[in-house]
Amino acid sequence: MKSNSITSFHYLRFGLKRIYYYIRRIVVKSKKIVILLMALTICFGQVKQDTATVDHFKTRKFNVVIFPASYYWKSEQKFTPTRQEVEKAEKALRKQLKALNKHLFHQEEPPIIHKNLKKYIRHYYGYIDQEGHRILEIHCFWEQSVQEYDWLEPLLVFDGGSHFWNVKYNLDTGVLFDLEVNGVA
Repeated sequence: MKSNSITSFHYLRFGLKRIYYYIRRIVVKSKKIVILLMALTICFGQVKQDTATVDHFKTRKFNVVIFPASYYWKSEQKFTPTRQEVEKAEKALRKQLKALNKHLFHQEEPPIIHKNLKKYIRHYYGYIDQEGHRILEIHCFWEQSVQEYDWLEPLLVFDGGSHFWNVKYNLDTGVLFDLEVNGVA
């Protein structure tokens, strides 16, 4: 009877050692895998962006972010808008938006965008269209709707009605065009 308990203890001890051995092997392999994944991420996972940074440009009349060319995803021919170009577009927004917004699409409920322009923060991207015109794409966000987000980074919003809209401005012709107000889900 004594030998059975010794044998059981021996098997138990042997089993625990074996379990410990396998756990150590898994941990060691896991560490190697984690180190390998980190190395691969460092080597190959970095996205190439130019060294230009986002320009937060705020005045009494507007609050905007100007994104460098590398942030624009829709066009191969892109450029970084200047503050002077943004000021030109902001003047056009104040003068031309009401006429462009005459149909009030997706604005059954407030806000009416041309009446509340100061309450929108804006993102500016620059690209060159097929005719060679320099175009500013302007994404507009109701300030209170994006407080919980880092709006100094690109945002993409699909619904939200007139809280989110975009428009384009042709720097060469001085014309505001292609107003799109988000739908309501």
